[in-house]
Amino acid sequence: MADHQRVIHSQKEYANPETGAHVNTAEAVISQVQRALVGIYHNLGRRHLQRYLDEIIWRWNHRDPVREVVKQWTTKAGVEREKSTMIWKPIPVVDQMRVLLQGAVGKQLRRSKEYGLCWP
Repeated sequence: MADHQRVIHSQKEYANPETGAHVNTAEAVISQVQRALVGIYHNLGRRHLQRYLDEIIWRWNHRDPVREVVKQWTTKAGVEREKSTMIWKPIPVVDQMRVLLQGAVGKQLRRSKEYGLCWP
């Protein structure tokens, strides 16, 4: 947290150009947690909450940039503005598993009776 920055919401500040602090990343990660809750997990129990969050953050950290979109416009005051946005796509699950299991060299991985994966 040595590089921790902040914005002051009570002063209607959501980005600080001087420090580069903004809330976009936090809001994007929260939306990923909400999507996972609706689409994958349906219930995040207290007992395994950290595991769910670890997986969501791992997926967040393992995305591929697809392309950069640059928007240009002129303000009412005649000032030229430009904003670039990176478009990301998730890495396919098979590739994610390949990276994840690289650290499991020498360990045995078996199919469970329910056709899942388990460690013997």
